[in-house]
Amino acid sequence: MMIARIVVGLALVGLVLPSMPAQAADLDKAHKLSVEHCEKCHGKTGKGDGELLKRLKADVKPVDWTSKTAMAKWTDADLAKIIKVGGKSAGRSRVMPSFGEKFSDADIANLVAYIRTLAK
Repeated sequence: MMIARIVVGLALVGLVLPSMPAQAADLDKAHKLSVEHCEKCHGKTGKGDGELLKRLKADVKPVDWTSKTAMAKWTDADLAKIIKVGGKSAGRSRVMPSFGEKFSDADIANLVAYIRTLAK
């Protein structure tokens, strides 16, 4: 009897959850994180023209977040992985540091959502 109630309860949860809206990204928080941690290399507008990258004389340029064409090549999962483990560990630029120790998964998801808003 108890197992039947649990099964029915789980079935009802399964019916309700897909219809619930996904939690909206906290774009304000993501913008603040971007200014503090990303802007140095990715630039104020996300074009990949940050001052630190220029001073490092890096041989790579970050992806232009404002380019719809460039951003279409990257899935949200790709972007999240690069943010979390860094460019080198994700098979990309060695210059991109990892932020998995600094940012929560929610912060990373918010950053990905924020970055997506910049593509025109």
